[in-house]
Parts: sequence; C-alpha cells; structure tokens
Amino acid sequence: MKKSRLLLIVGLTYVLYLWACSSDKEPAPSVCDGSLLLNLISKTDAACGLDEGVIEVGIVGNIGAVSYQLNNGASQSSSVFTGLSAGSYTVTATDSEGCTTTVDVTIQNQDGVNASLTTSETQCDAASGDITISASGGQQPYEFKLDNGAYQSANTFTSLAQGNYEVSVRDASGCEVVLSAEIKTDIQFSQIQSIVQTNCAVSGCHNGTQSPNLTTTAGIQSNAGRIQARTSAGTMPPASSGRSLTNAEIAAIACWVNDGAQTN
Repeated sequence: MKKSRLLLIVGLTYVLYLWACSSDKEPAPSVCDGSLLLNLISKTDAACGLDEGVIEVGIVGNIGAVSYQLNNGASQSSSVFTGLSAGSYTVTATDSEGCTTTVDVTIQNQDGVNASLTTSETQCDAASGDITISASGGQQPYEFKLDNGAYQSANTFTSLAQGNYEVSVRDASGCEVVLSAEIKTDIQFSQIQSIVQTNCAVSGCHNGTQSPNLTTTAGIQSNAGRIQARTSAGTMPPASSGRSLTNAEIAAIACWVNDGAQTN
C-alpha cells in the first residue's frame, strides 16, 4: 500500500507540473507568409464638405476570395470605396486563410484645408505621447480638435496615452479634414524577449523541450496573446519555477501586445 500511495503522489505532481508549463499546444504554422500585398490603384479627392472621394485598391499574391474593409467599417467583396470625405483611411484586405494586408490612403480637400500629422511615442506607464499637425491650403487661421474635444488654435496635443485618436482640422471657411493617429509606446521587442526568455523559457518550461517554444522570436510573437493573458493572470511563469515578474514587466508585455506585438 505504501508503494501505491507513493506512486499516486508522484504521478499527481507530474500532472500538475505539466499543466503549469506545457498545457498550451504550439499553434499550427501560419500560412501567412507576407506575400499578400495591397496596392492603391486610384483615388479621387473630394471637394470641401462633399462626400465624393473614391478609393480603389488591388490585391497581389492571392487567387482566392478576398474581402475588403475601410477603417473599422463592414467588410465587402468590392475593392472600391465611394462616398468619402477628405481624411485619412486604412484599407484592410483579408483572404480566405485569414491573412491580412493594409494600405493607408489620404483623400485630400480639392479646394480647402489639407493636413498631415506626426506622432511621438509614450512611455508604457505614463501618458507622454504627442501629436503635431501641419496644415496648408484653404483659409487661415486653422483650428484643431482631438476626438470629441473642443477646437483649439494650437496644432499640438500632448500628454497622450497609448491608443488611437481622431484629429480634426478646420479652416476659417469651415472646411474640415479628419485624420487618424496612433500613439504607440517606447517598448522595444528586445526588452520583451529578455523578460520572456529569462523567466519563462527556462529549463523544463517553454525552453524548447515543451510547447510553446519561447526561445525564438517567432515563438514569442506567435504566442503574444497568451503570454499577455498568462502573465497578467500570474500563471506565467508558474509558481513551481521559483520565478516571478514585476508589475513593470507585466505592464511592458501588455503594452507591447497592444502595440501590435512587433519585432522592432
């Protein structure tokens, strides 16, 4: 009986260890190899105040069904978008395998103000990003608005957190153009790679002997979502490893994932 109980305890410990470190299966290899490309074929600018702009795009590298989406709108089978006012747009194409590619297009005001913008990064744990707008054409002076805020004369918005913003520019005649901006963090992939490989890709746990393999760039990037979920929940690294992450490291991983999990 002693032997039976001892074997049961050892077996139970082994199962719990596997649950902590290797219950996640390696995701299937992605069929998205980056060969899917989206090109701007033509665009028609709009007169001030009129929704008459047109964008036409074309896909390269795919022979299957493709759907197209303008900004966050509904998907459609047509690669032509009409009835557009002046502003910045992102067209996303998705093929039957779920692979995506994008192209950014700006519809200009034919007879009014036009604008462009630049952004600066924010720190992960602080709102320190900036947006600066350059305007031309139309009738001066210009006014600038961030999201649903009030118009202001200054062309810069400061102390911005990570995220997406909408910037409106208006000239003295009331002609308006709307631009999209994204503030990213200053987190670099090398920081995330060091955190993950030091604490999670260790002996007996995601170091290549158990799935997922977090010793490689591809392994970390393809598992970005689950790494964020498990580090935020406190289950990675597991308690059995004797390792733990600081709140700053957990926040850095979340910021990196929210930025798109790039390997910059």
